[in-house]
Parts: sequence; structure tokens; C-alpha cells
Amino acid sequence: MQRIFKFSQTYNFRELGGYPTQDQRQIRSHKILRAAYLTQLTTSELQQLHNYGLRYIIDLRSDYERQQWPDPTADFLTTIHLPLYAQNIDDHLYQALPAQDKYDNLPGIYQQVVLDPTAQKVFYQFFQILLHNDQPRQAVVFHCSAGKDRTGIMAILFLLLMQVPQKYITQDYLLSNLMYQNKIDLSSLNNPNNQTIKKMNFTQADQAAVTAINKAILATYHTWNNFQEQILGLSSADYQKLRAIYTQKQTSSQ
Repeated sequence: MQRIFKFSQTYNFRELGGYPTQDQRQIRSHKILRAAYLTQLTTSELQQLHNYGLRYIIDLRSDYERQQWPDPTADFLTTIHLPLYAQNIDDHLYQALPAQDKYDNLPGIYQQVVLDPTAQKVFYQFFQILLHNDQPRQAVVFHCSAGKDRTGIMAILFLLLMQVPQKYITQDYLLSNLMYQNKIDLSSLNNPNNQTIKKMNFTQADQAAVTAINKAILATYHTWNNFQEQILGLSSADYQKLRAIYTQKQTSSQ
């Protein structure tokens, strides 16, 4: 199965399908994709994505980023803007974490984001959109600028919720570091209007990120079921629908 899309000037575009879950299922392919900024997708690449089933774009970037590096437009695409975090993160829940569960540096920023009430409203909207992506072989891609932090947080939440083992989620998250190993134009990662976003964009992925997010959620909400219901707004029926849309019986190894 194709994991990384090798486009000419569009980086970190990846398929989330194929990862196994803890209950002998796996994430469906042609359903949910992740990426960096999409501005430089060519006409032929857009046609490739159309044939692949892409129908929705969830743009997690700020207004400034969208103006500087706009998403492509096409008749088959619907773009939804969900800016993930504002200038100031409310970190009171992060500060209340037990010392043994609190992280510094990039994983610490991720913990602040997942516990921030404003960001949590975006999480709610994100999963509501995923619930409506219920047609066969109809895919959604979510992205930010680097496809690592805002996109990475969303991917981690999604994969944890789908019960993918943390080792696979960490492997997927760390694939973002591949884009920094190549001599590519990183000008789109520069955001003078938000220093937190700018700092994260130029910081390589940290393997502690998945554990940090999981610990922050469990320390604050005690169970994933509580987080799912209280923050993501997913009832038991919603969750079962989400699992039906995005997972299938395991057919092959990751």
C-alpha cells in the first residue's frame, strides 16, 4: 500500500490507512490522509488525488498562512477551514498535570494544545466532519504548513481513538522528519504572525509526542471514553459509526 505520495513540490502527503488496531482491525485506505501545505500541487497531481478519492480538505492553518500559501481549488474539492490554535494557549489544565505526566519542549506544547479549551472546540468540529465522510472510497485530507504539529496532533488523536498501538502512531508521526532531511523550500513554514507556530514548524518531530498526549488526556479526563464524550462530543453510537467508517477487518500487516 502507498504510504507516502511522492509529489513534485508537495511534501509530507501521506495515507493513514493500513495501520493495525488493537482489536484485529486496521485503518481503511482511501479514507483519511494527512499532509503539509498543498499550494504547489500540480494539475496532474490533483487529478491523481481525484482518482484516489479525495473530496475534502481540512485546513488547520491560520488566516495569514492561508493567504500566503492558499490551498488549490478544484470542482471535486470542498475545503473547510479549522484553525487549530490562537496566539495564546490557555494552559491552566496543563499546569495542573502531575509532575510525572508533564512534558517540556515540543511534547509539552502538544499537551498544552490538547488541553486548551479553544483547540478542543476544533477537535470537536474535526471529528464531526469525519463522521460525515461516510461514502465508500471518499477521502479527506487534513493539513497545516509542515504537516507535523497541528496535523500531527490531529493524527495522534485520531489513531489513538481508533485503538492503533502507540508504536505505530509514533512511527507515523516521526515520518514527518523525512521532509527535513531533503533540500526543499521551507519558506512556507515561516509564520511571523505566530511565534509558537513558527517555532514548532522548524522543530523536528519528537518521539515522546504520542506518549505525552496520551498521558495528558488520561491524567485530566481519566479515560479515553470520557475524553471522547466530554471533549470530542462523540456518543457511543457516534464512536461505533466512526470505527465503521475508518476501520475494517485486518487484511494484511502494516
